Amino acid sequence: MLRLDGKRIYLRDHRAEDLAVFHAWLSDPEVSRFLSWRTTTLDESLIKLAEAIEGAGQQPRRKYFFAVLAKDTDAIIGEAGFTVAEPVKQGGIADLGYFFLKPYWGQGYASEAAGVMLDYCFRRLKLHKVMASCDAENPASERVMLRCGMKREALRRKQELLDGQWRDRLEYAILVEDWLKNNSQGNPENDPG
Repeated sequence: MLRLDGKRIYLRDHRAEDLAVFHAWLSDPEVSRFLSWRTTTLDESLIKLAEAIEGAGQQPRRKYFFAVLAKDTDAIIGEAGFTVAEPVKQGGIADLGYFFLKPYWGQGYASEAAGVMLDYCFRRLKLHKVMASCDAENPASERVMLRCGMKREALRRKQELLDGQWRDRLEYAILVEDWLKNNSQGNPENDPG
């Protein structure tokens, strides 16, 4: 089981016992407001959780979906993850995302989780680029990307159908050389030793 440590949080692969809290955020209309896919029933959430658990066991691994836990309480506070979209010998590209239960909004947890994943993507997986996107009306998610040093690469007009309306999406990315230049020390807690 993979575990990535931050200062206040850690990310670990999902487990079957995560279902109740996993369903709590997936079925919360405010938390999933900007998601094109939503779950309303426990069975739908179980399918999504099973996909996350299955992805962790595939080789080569391309899907990294993590429960985010607060170090001080071991409580699950959200989910963060990435998919390696284009694995190639020269590095590859990943697509990153995150969301949190409402009580943990606005406290920097998403930025910390994104930073931990970026460090893992670039230092351990040796990826070339990591991308992320958000609904154009989701400034909180956009701020996370900016805090992590990502640069805006595109505005995709009417890119995603959400609640019967076509919505604009903002796309951001960061290259390995930019991450390493601005984060020269890395995260020693995730150092392979």
